[in-house]
Amino acid sequence: MHILLTNDDGPPDPKVSPYIQLFYEAMKNYTDWKVSIALPHMQRSWIGKAHMIGEDISTSYVYTKGKEKNTIGPFDHPNPDLAKDYDEWVLLNGTPATCANIGINHLYSEEGPVDLVISGPNFGRNTSAAYILSSGTVGASLEAALCGTKTVALSYSYKTKEHPDSEVEEASMIAVKLIGHLMSNWQNGVQLYSVNIPLSPELNSKTVIRYAPLLENQWSSVFEANEKDDKKHFRWAPKFHLCDETVHEGGPGSDAWTVMNGEISVTPLRACFHSVSNALEGVINLNLNSGAPFDAVIGTNDTYVKESWIQALKGHGIPVKAKPEKGRKTFVYEDYDDACFDDRQNSPHLYYSYVFRKGLIRKNYLANTIAYYKAKHPESVLNRAFPDSFNLEVDYAEFLDDALDEAYDLRQEIGAGSKTWILKPAMSDRAQGIRIFKTVEGLQEIFDSFEGNSDDGEQEEEGDDYGVVTSHLRHFVVQEYVQNPLLVDGRKFHLRVYVLAVGAIKVYVYQNVLALFAGTKYHPPDGDNVDLRGHLTNTCFQDETVDDLSVRVFSDLPIGAEAKQKVMSDINAITGDLFAAAVADFVNFQPVPNSIEFFGLDFLVDENYNVSVLEVNAYPDFKQTGAELQPLVSGLFGATVDIAVAPYFTGVPTSDERLKCVYSKEIHKH
Repeated sequence: MHILLTNDDGPPDPKVSPYIQLFYEAMKNYTDWKVSIALPHMQRSWIGKAHMIGEDISTSYVYTKGKEKNTIGPFDHPNPDLAKDYDEWVLLNGTPATCANIGINHLYSEEGPVDLVISGPNFGRNTSAAYILSSGTVGASLEAALCGTKTVALSYSYKTKEHPDSEVEEASMIAVKLIGHLMSNWQNGVQLYSVNIPLSPELNSKTVIRYAPLLENQWSSVFEANEKDDKKHFRWAPKFHLCDETVHEGGPGSDAWTVMNGEISVTPLRACFHSVSNALEGVINLNLNSGAPFDAVIGTNDTYVKESWIQALKGHGIPVKAKPEKGRKTFVYEDYDDACFDDRQNSPHLYYSYVFRKGLIRKNYLANTIAYYKAKHPESVLNRAFPDSFNLEVDYAEFLDDALDEAYDLRQEIGAGSKTWILKPAMSDRAQGIRIFKTVEGLQEIFDSFEGNSDDGEQEEEGDDYGVVTSHLRHFVVQEYVQNPLLVDGRKFHLRVYVLAVGAIKVYVYQNVLALFAGTKYHPPDGDNVDLRGHLTNTCFQDETVDDLSVRVFSDLPIGAEAKQKVMSDINAITGDLFAAAVADFVNFQPVPNSIEFFGLDFLVDENYNVSVLEVNAYPDFKQTGAELQPLVSGLFGATVDIAVAPYFTGVPTSDERLKCVYSKEIHKH
């Protein structure tokens, strides 16, 4: 991760900038971050987000070594010889905001994009509106946010200006791990976090860290008039005690109150002088002990997934190893085909993936799972949230007529001619083999085409964009096609919902939902010959037609807030009943205490905002989220470490509003 470090106190100095050098050392000691530096060449406090218009900005360079207090320089040009043994600090004769802007856009372009700007640690607190609106530290973060870069404004409050290095080192260790946690769990809508850490002998790994809103306070004049002579003078004399009084008047909960009471405050903000709506609340649980309670092994060839796990785990201070070490409890992530399930039952480790879950992830089993549950639970939401479905078993196209004789109800429904149907091979993925039809003759043509493709040998192993691997041909699901989907800009979409199953068993729905759009505009199907491009919303199907709007965040769609709330409520309820149905079939779905797993559930919303579940996917394809929305996936992985992975080893339960528990049952295997 590429970090840009800036501040408003200037280069390391025992009197005016006493914290930044030890904070920089903490980043080197506790992370593998690549840190670039751009600081004002002198103290620029209380300057806000100002730029010095009309002035040219130039660089200078100073050098430090470890914790040594003295600096070497400044020099007008970099000194490569000193840089071999010393840390190089780039200084600019501008404001903190200027340093952030130039650092992001110019100084370090060869190092790659800046992932996060850290402004600070400030020499003093930046809590409440009265302080934060004037702060150069926060001003640099505001500039970074307006440049589209994530940012944290870090401040150390103090009651006395003299602190031993050990206190500053403790604060810096906490700050580094807290920033890593925030980066791994970045909340949608947040552009910057203001973090305030109180320096004191009592500060330690058990100090409470809590989300706290900004105290909106006011004060009076920050100057004193001096009229001893004819010319008026105004001396800088802010009445800080008035700010302290507003903290008490505002009561508990604010950022200023939190820090005044010896706790660490984390305030989510946007670069418009407003707190984030629906802001985060509660206590942040970090593992700040020098020894992590467990290790992790991430064994997968999926680079996207691997990097997401590593980022989330390292943000919590969890070391990632090549293999489990003897005597160390370990979270083990493996691809399903590479996993060894034999020794899991008595293992102290936590594993990714259940062994048996075909009751959900195979389309024909899913249809049976839901059908059995609906029969016993007529009150279940699944009775209206799963399209009518029929299982069909066909070995060869010539035997379709016999198969329809056995599936008599399906033949009758198709023969009635009032509905359109969608055919799905039970074990295919990536939209392979999906077809839409209306008549028995149309269905026969589909099966004839499958055998024709198999005969020419081209799809025996791979299949094309919407073909089918012939080894998948036997078990099919025929499902009533929803012909009146909700459209956005004339295009059909389905919702991809990430679900986390934990142990035996709790089920959580990730509340940040994706909308995956079809490649072209939707036209209702007419007959058996249907152009699938406007109907299939799987991004794997859209190799030639995919555009920037194919994957979007559901909450950003131009749909009314009340409708979105209904859809999310229905998704939560449907998911809960769906897993209740799966648990009822213990042969085909067997959750175990020392495993967790992600599932990708696909939902369709019709024009009346009715929600239907379509299918369940194991090992969901997170790459389809794309680079722009990657923070959404990072948030899921980070929240999973909080909710499921860390508590398994520490025994300390946690909560995260992004993961909503929709089903919980204690299962005892007999």
